[in-house]
Amino acid sequence: MRVTRTVRDFQNALMVLLETNSFDHLTVDQICKEALLHRSSFYRYFNDKYDLLEQTLKAQVVRIVDNGNSSEDDIVKQVVLYIDQHRDMVRHLAASDTHSSLYSELLQILTQMFLERSEQESNDPVIQALQKSDNPELLAYTLSGAILGGFHWWQSKNYNVPVEEVINFVRETVHSLSDEKMCD
Repeated sequence: MRVTRTVRDFQNALMVLLETNSFDHLTVDQICKEALLHRSSFYRYFNDKYDLLEQTLKAQVVRIVDNGNSSEDDIVKQVVLYIDQHRDMVRHLAASDTHSSLYSELLQILTQMFLERSEQESNDPVIQALQKSDNPELLAYTLSGAILGGFHWWQSKNYNVPVEEVINFVRETVHSLSDEKMCD
């Protein structure tokens, strides 16, 4: 999907503002000012700030996934490292009233990513489990929920757990969930 420079500028502005501000308190005017663009440009591409957030989250997940290779382990590691590098942004998103919709949006994005990966040939046990599953969509949602649960727990510990410990735990959990299907 081709992203225009204007859309990218609005997405970058949102990410910069989320480093220091809660999403609930951000206004479209603040986002436009940070992006150095007009409100009319904003509404040409987005319905509201929630639409911008949704598109930004999707773009970030795609970027994270595309930066790794085809191994799901690398995706887990990439996502955990991304969250580690953007703790303040994640904290400001999680503290907002949009938390439940944010969780749902991330769950949808991760699930879709797993399902798309399962359509490609892979030696990865998680992808193979999805391919062999009688209900790949349910398994993809379950795996995505496990990953998001690990991130929520990490945040509840104020990120005081070493990154490698989080990566290893999430990997083990995802693999144990997918291995159950492999044993059938």
